[in-house]
Amino acid sequence: MSNIQNLRMGTTVCADRHVSIQTSFFGLCTKALYNVTGSVIDARSIELSRADGECLQHILEAPVESLAEMTEGVQLQKTVNGQYMAEVCTSRDGEFAAVMLMQFIRMSYEPVTSVTVYEGENARPVCRMF
Repeated sequence: MSNIQNLRMGTTVCADRHVSIQTSFFGLCTKALYNVTGSVIDARSIELSRADGECLQHILEAPVESLAEMTEGVQLQKTVNGQYMAEVCTSRDGEFAAVMLMQFIRMSYEPVTSVTVYEGENARPVCRMF
C-alpha cells in the first residue's frame, strides 16, 4: 500500500473537495479520508499486462452510464514488469475511486489517461475490479 501523496496523481486526488488528509505522529503518518462517508482511502500502484491495461483504458474512457455493464466480471490481475501501471485510490466502503493509467514508454511510465474520479454508485463497479 502506498502513501497517496507519493503517487503521481496524489496532488490531484488530495485537491478533491471530498478528500481530506489527516496527519498524526508529528506529521510522519498520514491517511486520506473520503469526507462524504468518513471512509479511509487506500492508495496503490498496480502493474498490469497489455490486455488488462487496454481493458482498463477502454473502461476509463467509456461513459459513466455504461460502467456497471463494462466492469461486470472484470478482475484485473497484478503482474511483474507490466506494460501498464494503474495508480488506484479506493475508499474502504467502495463509495470513492480515483484511477490513472500509465503505459511503459521510453523507459518510464507515461500517463495514458487523466485522473478519473468516481463517487457513490459509479465508484462501486470500479472498486470491485481491484
